[in-house]
Amino acid sequence: MSENVKLSVICTTYNHERFIRDCLEGFVMQKTDFPFEILINDDASTDKTADIIREYEAKYPNLFRCVYQTENQWGKKSVWTDILFPMVRGEYVALCEGDDYWTDPLKLQKQVDFLDAHSDFSVCFHPVTVHWDDNSKPDSVFPNDKEHFYKTELTLNDLLDHNFIQTNSVVYRWRFHKDPLDLIPNGILPGDWFLHLLHAQVGKIAFLPDVMAVYRRNQIGLWYGAGESPKWFIQCGTAMVRFYSEIQKHFGKDCKDDLDKISLITYLYLQKTNDKERIKELLSVCSPPLDYLQHSFLKYLFYAVFSRLCFGKLRKRMRSRRKLLKKIVKLN
Repeated sequence: MSENVKLSVICTTYNHERFIRDCLEGFVMQKTDFPFEILINDDASTDKTADIIREYEAKYPNLFRCVYQTENQWGKKSVWTDILFPMVRGEYVALCEGDDYWTDPLKLQKQVDFLDAHSDFSVCFHPVTVHWDDNSKPDSVFPNDKEHFYKTELTLNDLLDHNFIQTNSVVYRWRFHKDPLDLIPNGILPGDWFLHLLHAQVGKIAFLPDVMAVYRRNQIGLWYGAGESPKWFIQCGTAMVRFYSEIQKHFGKDCKDDLDKISLITYLYLQKTNDKERIKELLSVCSPPLDYLQHSFLKYLFYAVFSRLCFGKLRKRMRSRRKLLKKIVKLN
């Protein structure tokens, strides 16, 4: 394989046997006038995911550079910063997890052409089709026009408001050939949003209108019950508290409301399961606002009424607080 690859594709897989062929086909069908590489880490899958990847690696030896873990690395190493990112040789980097896939053979060419022509941009993304694997909801497109502020040129401040970039849509002008990887904190979720933000620090964000990928929502996915299910708070709540703490520290955004909400709900779920180790880990990161528990029912009633009288951002904030307090009432 040529050392002079222009783009590196980063892919992480674990027990994606049902999905991985679609993902790999999306890679190998790309038509580009530049060389690219595909970097894959299989995290000791217990199904046939690794066998399928090896099949493609044997068929396309000049494209694939793969790592096959013999022991699952979750909670031990960062697959990104410890394993795949140090392998990157491309000027640009694209992301796609093993249960998602690309649908446009010109996706990479379009995004690289834009970044080549616009040196002041460091991030390029596009909308994706969101598909619910259990067909519980109809397909939709993310982000819609409102979610990306009706803009085709966006900034770091836009992205700090909310994450409108789906992971498998992004291409970065890779900043970590110059900057240290330790800018990326360990143990945070969502890691992709933080990575978007780090690249948006050094250039503008471009939105291309073509829908060129599919994001699958499936029950084995980490974000299937994000922000809703007890399982998600127990497994991921502390990592998301770390994420908002790092956002405050690194980008100066006030994340107190998000930190209060996530830390408190996580703490309450962990208490109900009596998970002492995870409680200890959470308390090492933050102090949940336990004063919310005092008179929580009365507070819930207040916010339930007040939120209906407010407008705009204040109303949205009140609704969020009402939803939080409703959870607290149910948990106590």
